[in-house]
Amino acid sequence: MQNPFKVSEWTVSKIVLILWIIFSILYIANSIRVNVINAVYLAGQKSGATETVIQLVDMAQKCQPIVLTAGEAKVGLNNPTCENKMTPPPTETPAQ
Repeated sequence: MQNPFKVSEWTVSKIVLILWIIFSILYIANSIRVNVINAVYLAGQKSGATETVIQLVDMAQKCQPIVLTAGEAKVGLNNPTCENKMTPPPTETPAQ
């Protein structure tokens, strides 16, 4: 049986071909890894946005005040139907 790793049988074209195959495999593996990372990130972002909207709607239905902040700016949100329930009805002043 002959030794398949004889130096004399290794030509430049074989070495280039092997290096090209290794490079291709690594490039494809990295591409798949990046695509998986992006897919997981986008799924988490979408899930977080959906969960945030669900929490806001739940808080609004319970008539809890909602405060949104962005840096220094703050905005308070209230459910208009809750304001009607929370404010006492106007009292009539007796005529004098």
